[in-house]
Amino acid sequence: MYYNVRRLLAPLIIPSLLIILSMVISWQWDTMLHQADFDNELTAFIVIFPLIPYLLFSIVAILGIRSNNSGLILCTIILAGSYFVLNKPAAYLEVDTNFIIPRIISFLLPVNILIFTLINKFKLKSFLLYTAIIFIQFGILSFLYSLIEIPESKLILQFHTEFPNFAASLLIFTQHLYGVFLKNSLIKNIPLVSLFSFIVIIVFMIIRFVNSRDVKNGGYLFVIVSIFLAVSSSNPIPAIMLFFTAAGLILLISIIEASFSMAYIDELTGLHGRRSLNETLSTLNKNYAIAMLDIDHFKKFNDNYGHKTGDQVLKMVAAKLSEVSGGAKSFRYGGEEFTTIFPGKKANEAKPFMEEYREKLKGTEFIVRSPIRRSATSKNRGKANSKDRKNVTVTISIGIAEYGKNQTKPEKVLKAADKILYKAKRLGRNRVEIQKKK
Repeated sequence: MYYNVRRLLAPLIIPSLLIILSMVISWQWDTMLHQADFDNELTAFIVIFPLIPYLLFSIVAILGIRSNNSGLILCTIILAGSYFVLNKPAAYLEVDTNFIIPRIISFLLPVNILIFTLINKFKLKSFLLYTAIIFIQFGILSFLYSLIEIPESKLILQFHTEFPNFAASLLIFTQHLYGVFLKNSLIKNIPLVSLFSFIVIIVFMIIRFVNSRDVKNGGYLFVIVSIFLAVSSSNPIPAIMLFFTAAGLILLISIIEASFSMAYIDELTGLHGRRSLNETLSTLNKNYAIAMLDIDHFKKFNDNYGHKTGDQVLKMVAAKLSEVSGGAKSFRYGGEEFTTIFPGKKANEAKPFMEEYREKLKGTEFIVRSPIRRSATSKNRGKANSKDRKNVTVTISIGIAEYGKNQTKPEKVLKAADKILYKAKRLGRNRVEIQKKK
């Protein structure tokens, strides 16, 4: 498979910076509190700051409704609920919640988010069911906590009176459950079961992101990382606010990036698509060259080896095209055609870059499998695999035109480049032709 490294890493830059920024602010939190005594604006910001995650989660939920994505909405609900519980002062619950509650949430929260990321389309019945499950989890968590920590409360006393045998069994189970979550891992504030779930989920999300190269999957990955940093911090008061804020920002940015990708990025090749090309053409001024590219004999290639193999060819051609230097901006025009714009260059100045690309593509071995597969047996398995594979050469024809007296509009330059492209095909293919000056 052919990956565009820049496309793979680009969605990870902003989430990484947000997490690093949150870590820096967390380390400097005490200094900021001290400075707030002398700075009224900073004091106001620190007072308002705990509300920012709710605002971000609300915006993301609205966008989730707009995009008909129930998984995204459910993620914001579980994040907002967990933030509320973790950030709520102990005085409201009349007990110390800074020990066992975060440990249980550190296990439940990433597991829930993982499940919700697998849900895309909005279905009312499923959405209501999952929402009910979220509130049931919080309810059970609250009840079990009360069973151990507040046995004298009216609810617990009545429960023991009405269901004595069940209450006794549930108390024993809850004590065992406490034992599981009180067992420390290598990280002080994270129980062993939570650390294991974090590792498994993060590895799974990394693999899913690399395979899909989906911006949203990259966002969910860093949301899990943010949650881990929030619940594992030795200074939970600022960490929970900071890293949940980072999680909300990461989700918001991921949605915006995903919307941009859907509108402007070709899903198969990773290059900018036709809409992006049209907008770029509208911004061009004088002095530029446009190259039109077409894969040679692509239809025959698809007929011989299948459309899946044809898609791999398109990915390879696009991946190498994205590496063209000289200030080139490349786009997928449609089908097996591509467009490259060279701002500030004449056609003869752009030609060497296209020649270099053409030679590089021609020299790249592309391995395809025969459409007719042999049945593998213990005797011919190795031979069948080697004979079913075939090295083929992929070539491309290129036509280049430039801005000039009779071509003052980008659309005309593009049309002229397309004519030169077909001239290159008539002259034998696998060549670069430029528009001759009149």
